[in-house]
Amino acid sequence: MDRATTAYWAVLLAVIGLTSAAVMPATAQTVRSAVGTPQRPYIPPTRQPHSSTAKDATPLHCEQYRTHPNPGMVRYCEGLENTLLQNEAQRQGKPAPSRSVIQLPGLGTPEAKALGYACVNGRALKRLSNGWAQVSAADGVWQRCQGG
Repeated sequence: MDRATTAYWAVLLAVIGLTSAAVMPATAQTVRSAVGTPQRPYIPPTRQPHSSTAKDATPLHCEQYRTHPNPGMVRYCEGLENTLLQNEAQRQGKPAPSRSVIQLPGLGTPEAKALGYACVNGRALKRLSNGWAQVSAADGVWQRCQGG
């Protein structure tokens, strides 16, 4: 190579070196603020589905219609209540409640300890050696109860 070509390449490499140094900042000179970990976005908890039997096994309280002049009013109310509870359980993917409602003592009472069965929030529970289990009705659904 002649002197002109060598000088050309020397200038070209110098220009490339200077421009790359100006474009890329040195990592030692980078300023970072000490702000800690980035904040994660708040995700609100999912809302639990409505449960008609959360407090009572009979949400429509059909017993109030015992004195109604129409004798079929109680059966009609119980039919509506059963349909409501069956549909709600199906929508939520839960086992359906029974059509019948039995009387049981409340949890923690001496009668419940002697009997081995108790009513908690409208659900019949059976005493086991290591706790309580939900009682199934004859048709395979969970047994509803009143009392306690």
